[in-house]
Amino acid sequence: MNATPLRTVLYVDDDLDIREIVQIALELTQSLTVHTAPSGEQALTLARALRPDLVLLDVMMPGLDGPGTLRRMRDDPVTASIPVIFMTAKAMPKEVALFQEMGAIGVIAKPFDPLHLSTQVASLWQGLQEQSPSRVEVPDNSGLHRQVMTLGERFLQRTRDEAVRLSSLIEVIQAGDTTEFETLKNLAHRIRGSGATFGFAGVSECAAEIEHLADAFIGRDTTSGARLETKIQRRLTECAQQLSREVEAAAAR
Repeated sequence: MNATPLRTVLYVDDDLDIREIVQIALELTQSLTVHTAPSGEQALTLARALRPDLVLLDVMMPGLDGPGTLRRMRDDPVTASIPVIFMTAKAMPKEVALFQEMGAIGVIAKPFDPLHLSTQVASLWQGLQEQSPSRVEVPDNSGLHRQVMTLGERFLQRTRDEAVRLSSLIEVIQAGDTTEFETLKNLAHRIRGSGATFGFAGVSECAAEIEHLADAFIGRDTTSGARLETKIQRRLTECAQQLSREVEAAAAR
């Protein structure tokens, strides 16, 4: 059986940094064109118009998430047969099995290594085409490495501003507007994912704790009262301050 070549990919992620990294990394593959979408809804429109060979879907997105996007694709005769790979930080065996039951051909764990992403995608594509995939050639990654470094520097510059926004959101929350916890969580989630992908562990860890604390508040037991809320808010302030320090430390390296 001759493998069908992979020529067009649609990558869907609400994080601009990750979209850019994926596009740059995959377009190093010869004859591969990568389109991107920032949301599940836009992905559905593009998938119908472009009919790509493959769709890469982030799992956690505001609004229509990855699994929801896949279900909508499968319900549409135009996009029903397009193969899908999920990209997610939730890549434990149980989650991978669930995503495969949904119809995904594979899962790529986040954070991923941009220098090896094209090989991972090609391997999953060949696994779909062949019972015994042949060896995948690794492209020259020297140009990609330089571009990832440039994107990483830009990420740190933007995260300086986002750290200030996080602090402002925390102040609003402390003043009593707890509806901003969802905004806080989504912003921290994006910083966590990009920070890990660029190799800024300290930045990613601070953002991960902010995301965890926001989750804890959103799902809190209301019978615990203000004591839990005060503890969370105090720790949020500490994490936001530490995030700013981690950004400056990463930029100074």
